[in-house]
Amino acid sequence: MCSGSHAHITAVEARMPIEKKYGNRPMNALLLCVLPLLLAFAELPPSHSAASQQAITPENRQATVAEQDVEGTLATITQSGSTNTRGYTVVIHNDGSATAEIGSAGVGLRTEPARSQQFPPGTIDVKTLRRLLTEIGDVSKIPTGGCAKSVSFGTRTQITYASRTSGDLQCIRQPASGVDQALLKASEDLGRFVRTTLGQLKINDKRIELNR
Repeated sequence: MCSGSHAHITAVEARMPIEKKYGNRPMNALLLCVLPLLLAFAELPPSHSAASQQAITPENRQATVAEQDVEGTLATITQSGSTNTRGYTVVIHNDGSATAEIGSAGVGLRTEPARSQQFPPGTIDVKTLRRLLTEIGDVSKIPTGGCAKSVSFGTRTQITYASRTSGDLQCIRQPASGVDQALLKASEDLGRFVRTTLGQLKINDKRIELNR
């Protein structure tokens, strides 16, 4: 006999119709002993299954994080304003999309409000940009210096990556003290990349009032 198993209320309730119909025969007694075990296994939570364990593997967790980071920020380009243009920033995302935030501008007694432009995924060549940024590492070490610019129409272009901000990418040059040639080349390539990218985006940064 299976003493102690009949104490569970579910097992007792399950026994009653069997005893009532078939009586207390030896084979029925064996069935009544096995029945509580079957009920116990049936009540196990589904979290014990192999499929559930597979769903929380480290690999799957990393894949989920990677999917969430697709639209994360890769880098931010900042362009200063000039006499006839507004300053703006371009936030570049890992999926190649970008958001341009164009600053407000005051003209006379009026103020032109800030505005933004959105660019879909794949607009920016993030593969090339990521490679250049990885080669440089700390963008604050990009060798820059003074260069001739118009007082009224000159602008300044900088890039922020990994919490570091570069000098003016329009004025990349080798300093008198010398610099690592690999860093200089990657910096020059980055400067050209940023200049080309901003030209392709065609950001509407004109001061509207001055064009009327």
